[in-house]
Amino acid sequence: MRKFFKLKSVGDGERGFTLIEILVVVAILGVLAGIVIPNVIQFIGKGEEEARATEHHDVQTAVLALLTDANVHELDDDYKDGGIRELADVQGVTAGSGAHSLDEYLMGGRYPLRQAYDIDRNGVVTVHSD
Repeated sequence: MRKFFKLKSVGDGERGFTLIEILVVVAILGVLAGIVIPNVIQFIGKGEEEARATEHHDVQTAVLALLTDANVHELDDDYKDGGIRELADVQGVTAGSGAHSLDEYLMGGRYPLRQAYDIDRNGVVTVHSD
């Protein structure tokens, strides 16, 4: 059992890393991190912007499909009070005297939406501003 816990000493031909070598490696890693991290953050921000733009386009397309299927030119009401964001809000957007609901046209069921939208009676979708 003593042999198991006994530490081996470093022999003559073996040596570890010097302080200078470790500092050089840490400096290289620091430079790489300084280059990579800002680029990753930039890509994440750009992806969020594109996701918001895509969602806005998808909501506009869904509203136009709703109007087309209901065979009407207007929605039942204006939807500008606080914006459309949650599932209940989306289900409240109707056309053709409530026969068709917007939630039937938004695929994926991702609620809440990334941003809130205002929809006028003509079906124009704009991003809700507080």
